[in-house]
Amino acid sequence: MTEKPKALLVLGAGSDQLFMIRTAQSMGYQTVAVDANPAAPGLKVADHAQPIDFSNIEGVIRYCEQLLADGVNLAGVSTMGSDIPHIVAAIAQHFGWPGPDTQTARWASHKFAMKQRFKQMGIPVPRYALVDSEAAILALWQQWHCDKLIIKPTDRAGSRGVRVIQQQADIAPALAHARSFSLNGEILLEEFIDGPQISTESIIAGDQAATPGFADRVYEGMECFWPNIMENGGWLPTRQSPSAKAEISALAERAARALGIVQGVAKGDIVVCPQRGPMVIEMAVRLSGGDFSASLVPLSCGINYVKTVIDIALGEQIHLDDLIPKHNLWVANRYFFLPPGTLEAIEGLDWAEAQPFCKKLEFYAGVGAKLPPILSHANRTGVFVLTADSQALLAQQIEQVYGRTRFKINGQWYSGRPTAMQDGPLKFAHQGE
Repeated sequence: MTEKPKALLVLGAGSDQLFMIRTAQSMGYQTVAVDANPAAPGLKVADHAQPIDFSNIEGVIRYCEQLLADGVNLAGVSTMGSDIPHIVAAIAQHFGWPGPDTQTARWASHKFAMKQRFKQMGIPVPRYALVDSEAAILALWQQWHCDKLIIKPTDRAGSRGVRVIQQQADIAPALAHARSFSLNGEILLEEFIDGPQISTESIIAGDQAATPGFADRVYEGMECFWPNIMENGGWLPTRQSPSAKAEISALAERAARALGIVQGVAKGDIVVCPQRGPMVIEMAVRLSGGDFSASLVPLSCGINYVKTVIDIALGEQIHLDDLIPKHNLWVANRYFFLPPGTLEAIEGLDWAEAQPFCKKLEFYAGVGAKLPPILSHANRTGVFVLTADSQALLAQQIEQVYGRTRFKINGQWYSGRPTAMQDGPLKFAHQGE
């Protein structure tokens, strides 16, 4: 009797997880998806699905046990984009599936515990401390002798609650902002390292490792969101030298092992300090959301390492030779950032989407939508992904898209490009009349 194909439980069925669901199905596996939103697109695509909030661990386990009783060969759990290692660990441990253990999940979901672990294991990190008052922040700032500070909750992701402190008057509002986003009440202070930032994604397989995900992060124009920190996409391939790339990749892989990852994936945020070299800002025990592993790396290098992560989750043998780049193509993603107000008209998206160099374009709001203030990455309004044979041509294409698309908000046209051209508390590029 032929064994039924293995099935993968995917936590979440939104746009971030849809790529994983479809990739698993393309590999011949079945998929099971759960999501609190009954309209999540992945619920319609997965082979088995229920509108269950994945934070309801007992409810997810009951659903999986029913599927197993019905003959579904459910054999593993994973996710993309959702920072929930504790949930993945709990479900994997219950069923005896591959996955992070509870200690790894704690380190990965608590930024202070993560920093402590890195320091213990000799992984270079910016200076850091827990803080609970303005006086404590000021004292540490004087002790560290750095120009700027970063403040953030210990238990949030996606830039929620994160701010830069560059003068004493910033301390009180930044602390209040971080507290407003914190779930556990703990606030982390770090020194701000002014250097290139790199996004990495590493595959750990026993005593072997590879870092197929490697992109330069983009922060140009982010002054308009100051003191909030906002990234505007990235470049592939990296502009780091081959030796620097190898050093950063090795650091990311060491950091992943320091968190206890034996078989799995780690998403790293690395900064290159001009004086102290590469340092780890944070690391997540999961695949990134958005475009990094789903489109940027596959387009640039010809590698789909989401397949590798799925095989690891299902206990299948993997081959790191599959992660060797097949080609090198210039790829970039950029976002549309729009000020708060009523979206009254949209122009140029159809033109951009029709261009052969545009591989993806998504815009999340419709005419009549009320746009919120931009406080975190969750408030970006859209994204586009472009490819080119050279970085110079790619830069021109990015300018073309920002130049041909525009959005009318409260009677004023905007390009969606973050810029420091316009005076005001938030600065966005006006476009047209």
